[in-house]
Amino acid sequence: MPEFSFPPGFTISTPRLQISPFNPTDPTHCAFLVQLWNTDDFISSCGKTGITTPEKAYSFLQGRVSEHYAYHGYGMFLVSRQADDGVKPIGSVSLTRGIPPGPHYLAPDIGFAMLPEEGRKGYATEAAKGLLEYAKKSLGVDAVFGFCSPTNQRSRGALEKIGMEFRGVRPLKVFGGEDNAVYVLPGMSDDLSIYNLD
Repeated sequence: MPEFSFPPGFTISTPRLQISPFNPTDPTHCAFLVQLWNTDDFISSCGKTGITTPEKAYSFLQGRVSEHYAYHGYGMFLVSRQADDGVKPIGSVSLTRGIPPGPHYLAPDIGFAMLPEEGRKGYATEAAKGLLEYAKKSLGVDAVFGFCSPTNQRSRGALEKIGMEFRGVRPLKVFGGEDNAVYVLPGMSDDLSIYNLD
C-alpha cells in the first residue's frame, strides 16, 4: 500500500464549505456518518449500508476509507459549513475508484450525500466542484465518472450542474450489474472501455 497522509489540518475551502478527510478517531465524525447514512433520503438513493453504530462507522473509516486515502490520495470527505456555534457537518463528497485487485475503474467516480435539511441549497454541487478542482490541480486527476440511478433526477441534475456530460445508461459490474446513468468530465474519450468501464 503506498504511503500517504494529509497534512495536519488539511481542508479544501469553497465559498461556503470546508471539505476535510474523515478522522476515524473523532467521535463526531463517526456519529455523523451514522446519522447521514441512515436518513430516509440516503437509504432511498443508495440503500442500507449496515453502518448503524459509531463503532461500525469507526471500523469503516479506519478500514476502507483510510485505505483509499493511502492508495489514491483521495476518497470520501466530510463536508461542513459555518454555523452560529462553529463548524457543522452537513454531508459527504467522494472520489472513489476501488483498489486493485478488487472491482475498480481507471478513473474515479464523484459522489455526494447531504442531510435532508441541508438539501436544495447547492451544497452538493459546491462540494463536488471543490473536490474536482483540488483533484485536478493537486493530483492530476482529469478523468472522472458520475454514476447514479437513471431515475434519480436530483443526482443527475447535480452532475450536470458540475459540468459532466451524459453518456447513456449501462449495467455496471461494480454495482452488481444494475443499470446506472453514466456521466463523464468533458474531454474524456468516447471509448469508455479505456477506463476499464465494462
